Amino acid sequence: MRITLMILAVGSLLFCTACQADQSANTEETVEEVDLKTALQGTWQTFQINVAINTADGRDTFRTESLTEEVWEDVFKMEPPVYYFQPDQKYRLVHRNILGELVNQSRGMWNTFGDTLVLIEPKVTYQYEVKLANGRAAFRAFMDWDADGEEDDEYQGLQRQISISAEEEQ
Repeated sequence: MRITLMILAVGSLLFCTACQADQSANTEETVEEVDLKTALQGTWQTFQINVAINTADGRDTFRTESLTEEVWEDVFKMEPPVYYFQPDQKYRLVHRNILGELVNQSRGMWNTFGDTLVLIEPKVTYQYEVKLANGRAAFRAFMDWDADGEEDDEYQGLQRQISISAEEEQ
């Protein structure tokens, strides 16, 4: 009797495990792979930047910073930054003041590798893990935000696609 119950319990466990494995296999098949290179083409406006800064100010402390549209406008008198990702894999990152005047612009090449976006400029290269959903993107990376010489600050830039074109309006 005991052996029969044990065989029945092990059999039930194996059956449940097999059903779960089969269910997860079906779920994975229905998840659609996003072609990051195609999806990023166009114009993306940064609407928020969050940074978790480790060892802030050279001390063993931790601080966070959040730059929102309101902070750019009220504190810095700037519009949120805008990325232009062209189909020929060139990009621009444009910073304008609240009057719409160009303040700063970076240019470079961009490419994707799986879920990673690589931005290459003449003197620096950036790599971001990108998550896309519903016309929004999150760019994540570790970088030296506080200029302490250590790439230990976790950066997250939140973007919204504002145009499928990468042409800047004048």
